[in-house]
Amino acid sequence: MIGTIRINVIVAALAGIFTFALSIGNNVFLTTCLRSFYSFLILFVLTFGFRWVLGFMMGLEHANGNLLEDSTNNAVGQNLDVITPDEDAATHEMLKANMNPHHADIAKESEFSPLNPPKLVTKNNLDPEQLAGALRRMSED
Repeated sequence: MIGTIRINVIVAALAGIFTFALSIGNNVFLTTCLRSFYSFLILFVLTFGFRWVLGFMMGLEHANGNLLEDSTNNAVGQNLDVITPDEDAATHEMLKANMNPHHADIAKESEFSPLNPPKLVTKNNLDPEQLAGALRRMSED
């Protein structure tokens, strides 16, 4: 764990005092003291958990640092190299291809053109008797 129990006590005491100050105006004195005590206990325990997680993470960092320093040929295949290779040559080739005047003609041909969907067609001359019949059939269902 990182730090000492003094950190837990300070954080929990601040939480208890803050809870006491905010609830003294709205609650009875005994209720205020009880809620402040609960706040103290909860934050005291949570601070232990937080310190444990930080200590665990720091322990992993130290362990990883020691593995890298002590690595020999016997440890081949136990470490993963996640560094991406340099792709400067491929990038330069792409930039040169973009500067080519023939490429500009191809780019003009493939410019953006919006989608042209078919227009909706409405029927203006409908028979009123057919409309009334369709409405009756729909209302029956």
